[in-house]
Amino acid sequence: MTASVSRARATASAAAIVSDERGRVLIVNPVYKERWNLPGGHIEEGELPAAAARREVREEIGLDLEIGDLLVTAWVTRAEGSHVFYVFDGPELSPEQQQAITLQESEIGEIRFCLPEDISPSMVPPFALAIWRKALKAREDNRAVYLELAL
Repeated sequence: MTASVSRARATASAAAIVSDERGRVLIVNPVYKERWNLPGGHIEEGELPAAAARREVREEIGLDLEIGDLLVTAWVTRAEGSHVFYVFDGPELSPEQQQAITLQESEIGEIRFCLPEDISPSMVPPFALAIWRKALKAREDNRAVYLELAL
């Protein structure tokens, strides 16, 4: 590997694909960003990615959900630095769980369930859409995927 250790440093976040009984994916609209995201967020110092995904989902939608297998690890290099995204499989929410969702109002303005094909490039950053699509395919294929994206 030719990259130096200092260049390889990156921030990291973890998210989960949570769905409903109709196969729609839960997405959240953060109040501090223009575009939608999967529920998830920053991995804290010393925290494992799956634990971060569970914590972030709990904080954002008020449900303590089991986090499943890793679907995607994506290394994204941008002008502002590199970031590693971990996307995990999440559960299918029952109607009762959907009714119990409580938004963290300081971070999440609204949520919605969308069919994957209805999530347009205008809704999410283009690199995020590529990661989400790979995660959904990995979920379908029962096979984790690694991506490297340079923006």
